[in-house]
Amino acid sequence: MTNTDTSSQMTMEFYRKALNFNVIGRYDPKIKQLLFHTPHASIYKWDFTTDEWNKLECQGVLAIYLRDIASSPNDMLPTLIDDSTDTMLNSTNNGTTNNSITTSNINKEKDTSSNMNPTVLTGKDIYNYGLIVLNRINPDNFSLGIVPNSVINKRKLFEAEEDSKNPLEKMGVEVKDDLVIIKNLKHEVYGIWIHTVPDRQNIYELIKYLLENDPKESFA
Repeated sequence: MTNTDTSSQMTMEFYRKALNFNVIGRYDPKIKQLLFHTPHASIYKWDFTTDEWNKLECQGVLAIYLRDIASSPNDMLPTLIDDSTDTMLNSTNNGTTNNSITTSNINKEKDTSSNMNPTVLTGKDIYNYGLIVLNRINPDNFSLGIVPNSVINKRKLFEAEEDSKNPLEKMGVEVKDDLVIIKNLKHEVYGIWIHTVPDRQNIYELIKYLLENDPKESFA
């Protein structure tokens, strides 16, 4: 590969990052730094009642990014996080008490968009990071607020009253059956299928790092 080819690839990658940053900023003005992006991902949700994956009507560019919540920590959650956490903060986990992410009897063919509907959220913005899939199928993007485990632990300790009203549990992530599986703050489980196989492991490792370490203000 020539220096010209390398330079062209770097220029295109910079352009893609800038474009994705600007597009995400329309949905979440608190985006501060783009941490990772991959060109194609699809979203599934685990149904505890039927023990199968339901494919959501959402596929497109996936990005993970740092959010700026330090300057306005008491703001209400933005629309982006409302859309992503409609099931994260305000719904039940279909009666299950199993906190494990691991699932079985996978069926990736059943298609449903019912889980994409947003609900109204309350409470201050604690989401240091965001994950979004810019949907190519319809106008409804999928997004997910990512909260480090240390933030949830401090919330339980220093904001016991708020936590008792709206209890949140630590998130989790693993790779299984070609999916990056994420458990949200209410033990709902989403599976992310990523077209670029190496990116699957990269996304898993990044989310795991974000969950297991204290929140950062910037990344080099």
